[in-house]
Amino acid sequence: MKTLKYALRFLMRSKSYTVINLLGLAFSLACCIILMRYIHRELTVDTHCMDREHVYAICTNTEGSRGLSGLKQYNYDTISIDNRFVETMSTYIPLEKDYVISGDNRFPARCLVTDSAFFQLFHYPAVQGELSLSTPQSALLTEKYARKIFGRENPIGKVLRYSNGKDITIEGIVGEPECKTTINFDIILSSKLSQRWERMNTELYRFLPGTDINAINKAGSVPRYINDPKYDTRTHTFSLIPVKDIYWNGSLTDHEPAMFLSGNRSQLIILSGVCLLLLLTGVLNFINLYLVTLLRRGKEYGLKKVFGACGRTLFANIWIENTLLVLSALSAAWLIIEILSIPAEYVFGIHFSYTAFDGWLSIGILVLLPMITSIYPYIKYNYTSPILSIRSISGQSHSSHSRMFFLGTQYMITFLLVVLSLYFNRQLGMLLNTEPGFRTKNIMNVNLVYESKDFSSYTYESMQQRRQRVMQLDNELNTCPFIELYEPSYENILTPTFGTNYLNDKGEKVFLNIRYATPTFFKLYDIKVIEGEIPDMDKEDRRTVLVVNKAALKALGYTSIHGAGVIEENKKRANSGTSLQPIVAVVEDYFEGHLTAGVKPTIYSVGTRFSGDLYQIAYAPGKKKEMIDFLRNLEYKVYGSKDFEYTFLEDDVKAMYEQDRQTATVYSIFACIAIIVSSLGLLGISLFDIRQRYREIAIRKVNGACIKDLYRLLFRKYIIVLIIAFVIAIPLAYYLINTYTQNFAVKAPVSIDIFIISLLLVIVISLGTLAYQIQKAAHINPAKIIKTE
Repeated sequence: MKTLKYALRFLMRSKSYTVINLLGLAFSLACCIILMRYIHRELTVDTHCMDREHVYAICTNTEGSRGLSGLKQYNYDTISIDNRFVETMSTYIPLEKDYVISGDNRFPARCLVTDSAFFQLFHYPAVQGELSLSTPQSALLTEKYARKIFGRENPIGKVLRYSNGKDITIEGIVGEPECKTTINFDIILSSKLSQRWERMNTELYRFLPGTDINAINKAGSVPRYINDPKYDTRTHTFSLIPVKDIYWNGSLTDHEPAMFLSGNRSQLIILSGVCLLLLLTGVLNFINLYLVTLLRRGKEYGLKKVFGACGRTLFANIWIENTLLVLSALSAAWLIIEILSIPAEYVFGIHFSYTAFDGWLSIGILVLLPMITSIYPYIKYNYTSPILSIRSISGQSHSSHSRMFFLGTQYMITFLLVVLSLYFNRQLGMLLNTEPGFRTKNIMNVNLVYESKDFSSYTYESMQQRRQRVMQLDNELNTCPFIELYEPSYENILTPTFGTNYLNDKGEKVFLNIRYATPTFFKLYDIKVIEGEIPDMDKEDRRTVLVVNKAALKALGYTSIHGAGVIEENKKRANSGTSLQPIVAVVEDYFEGHLTAGVKPTIYSVGTRFSGDLYQIAYAPGKKKEMIDFLRNLEYKVYGSKDFEYTFLEDDVKAMYEQDRQTATVYSIFACIAIIVSSLGLLGISLFDIRQRYREIAIRKVNGACIKDLYRLLFRKYIIVLIIAFVIAIPLAYYLINTYTQNFAVKAPVSIDIFIISLLLVIVISLGTLAYQIQKAAHINPAKIIKTE
């Protein structure tokens, strides 16, 4: 109790240093806690799965195209997983663009078709009713979606009309798990509702303990035919991928971006590095300022050791003082976090709810941080002889060296963060301002066709009715004065494509991405034809011609389309006498995804009009509002509903760089925090150092030193420290930037100006904190100082 009393008294006596120390540590801890909460949320995705490390999905690879699928739909020359090893097996089908009808209103919905075994693998809280798919007509709604349809009414037992014309009954309301989830949906439907869905199943397995997963993957690595090789020589392999890894493999689920979330390990590593650097800056600042305050107690510790105080007592004093400081800083940090909760949620795009992790994190900081920050001061004073501790403070030059070392390390980290912040903002600017190579302005992606995803529900009459609705849409679109061009499809220009292997005239194998298009596609997106010609095709034209981009032409080993042709490898295997299909045109390269991924070698299978729910519409400039109103009225006329989904291509392109924007924002914010923390450290150290030099300054003034000489004298030491820190930070920053961007096809150059700007920015802000103190010291009264000293 007495030790605690002494610690409180000492901290109150050193009010200036204590306040500066608390502020620096509080800012650092607040930023680190926000980052660690985000990182923890990313690392615990899908923990609502009963055992995410041992529940597996099937990942198939068909001629180079990978995706989540199942084995049961492959009926020819395939391998089945032995049911004796399976504890639980479930299937699901994601239907991203579906809908339900309530009364006269249609509601777009993300539907997940599955079975009751799904809830043996994944736990969701039941808000109302039971989470069961006991009958084919059973349906479960998320809490948010139920509120959208029914408001505050009790939805249990309500009946909705599904897109296939069948009634479904709501038996339960699904709550949102505490963790982030890869699969996101509005409605869960029973797989028994239909026998033939639009998509194939994805299978999930939980195996009995002791099952040899490696043996199953080894068997799956042997290529097997999908269909009868007389007609289709394509082969596939498969592997088991645990649920915990699906989130980090966005290429497996990127065809349904509205239903599946994916993570970026590189970004998480970056944020972890920022968190570590900020924490290190805060800890170094804390230790440095605490050492300054301990210098004022050097005589006290020396006398205590002379009178027999042991190392344990000394450590207890230091540890209790540090614990009190850390506890105060941690409380202030959580207050800052609470104040900044809305901006933090905006930056990271998630809602930070309080969980048990927050409590354990706070306890960990409170236990570990005082211990870590007490080690160096304890070693410094416990193993220093009493006679050295009793000497005057000003004689401890080695203390000054250690302070400058800690300060220099802080500023090296600060320069590093500032340089990286400037670079990532430049990279983001380049990504947003670089044209992707196709038209993006005044183009809408609109879901206009809302038909059933249940293929078994179609009859001859319903198919005719569907055609009539689609024809009505087309006729109305053709008469709209605002529309320049449109094309229906199942994907837009940014949708990831699949691919397969092609052979050139030399029999060389090349993997090409495949995109199905019409001649309108190239006109709509203003994609230039640089060689050959894409023929115009009317509705009666049954031809399919091949067009490639420049990257594909180069990959195939051709320099011109004259005599150039390709054939799919599987077709050549099926019939060795099949001839090459000629390439009729070459189009300009464009980036169909993130610029850093580069241009993909793409082959276009160009034919007449394709069907699809997604309409890509180019409209006249300045007619955005008119287009939306026209399409809303059209949707009501054809389907009896004004609900339809649409995006603007320009916004979709920008959305691809959301993670880049987040990274640049995080670096900018936390680089500013690092500057603030380091400046606070500089302020605290300079308060002590300059005050210790008052007598020296007074003597210099008596001997004729002018104001500018004193400014140069007092600034010099700190400028040298900052320059050394900057010189060390340059190669570190260059190495980190190069390492992170080494696989980028497009990246901003690392130019010298970002280093110069960071140097000027940090020096101006940091040395600005010294201006008042140095001005005060330079204008002291020598007589008064020499008399009092």
